[in-house]
Parts: sequence; structure tokens; C-alpha cells
Amino acid sequence: MSTERHEGGRALVEFALILPVSLLLLVALFDMGRVVWASDAVSNAAAVAARFAAVRGGSPGQACPVGPANETVAIPQASASCPYPSPSKQAIILAARARASTAAGTISVDVCYFREEDPVCSGSTDTTTNAPGAIVKVTVRANLGLVVTALLGDRSFQVSGTSTLVINY
Repeated sequence: MSTERHEGGRALVEFALILPVSLLLLVALFDMGRVVWASDAVSNAAAVAARFAAVRGGSPGQACPVGPANETVAIPQASASCPYPSPSKQAIILAARARASTAAGTISVDVCYFREEDPVCSGSTDTTTNAPGAIVKVTVRANLGLVVTALLGDRSFQVSGTSTLVINY
């Protein structure tokens, strides 16, 4: 009889030791899933925003060009159909944020234009205009608040996605 009582107590102690480790592994698994999901969301957002910028580049006849304007494009006044015309990058940033919203967290977007012969592109600093032949680079970052990183003393985990396209027309 006393052996059975000790067996039950031993099982309870083993369960108490294993439960926190099991729960931590389960939460870490969910956090890893959130990181993969957020990484996919910001990569997709960067691709969509880069395409948005390349399609609405500085070719003549573009109704609402975005990005740093070149001299051959007529820049319209801001209106309901074109709320952020050149030289504003706000329309590109909003396109990226709309796609990255599923990442949940603090989202930042950098957009810069450069030429192949001068590939310096840092943050949102432009070295050229949105003329055909220019390259647009969009970087989207999301800071995620994960449970496991909070338990380890860090506040957030950052994922980022970058897309680069040439403005062809």
C-alpha cells in the first residue's frame, strides 16, 4: 500500500517537472509559425510595393507617377484619384503596409531608387529619379512580439523582406 502511494507522488513530481518544458516547446512552435507567416507576409509586401513603384514609374503618360520625379513627366496636383503624386513615396509605402498588415507588429518600409552603375541604396535615400532604367528597391520590416523572446528578456524579433525591380517603361 505504501509503495502505491509513493508511485503516485513520483508521477506527480515527474509531471510537474515535464509540464513547463512541454508548454515552452509548444509556445515556441507557435512562435516559429508566426515568424514564418510574418516573413512570408513582409516578403510578399516588398514584392507588391516594388511592382507598384515600377509600374507607376516616370514614363510619359503616367497618370499618377510615384517616387522621385524625372524631368519628362508632368506631375499632377494631389487629388482623390492621385493622393500622393511624385516626388512622394507615400503611395508605395501604403501599398507595402497594406500587404504586410497580416504580419502584425510594427511595420517599417524603406524605398529607394538607384542606377545599376551607382548601386548605393541605403534606407530611403535616392541616387536617381523614377525614369525608365532606374532600379527601385523596397525593404519591409516587421518587429514581432514573441512569447519566447519575451521570456528570454528580449522584447521583439525582426523579420524583413526586400524586392528590387527595374523600371522598364
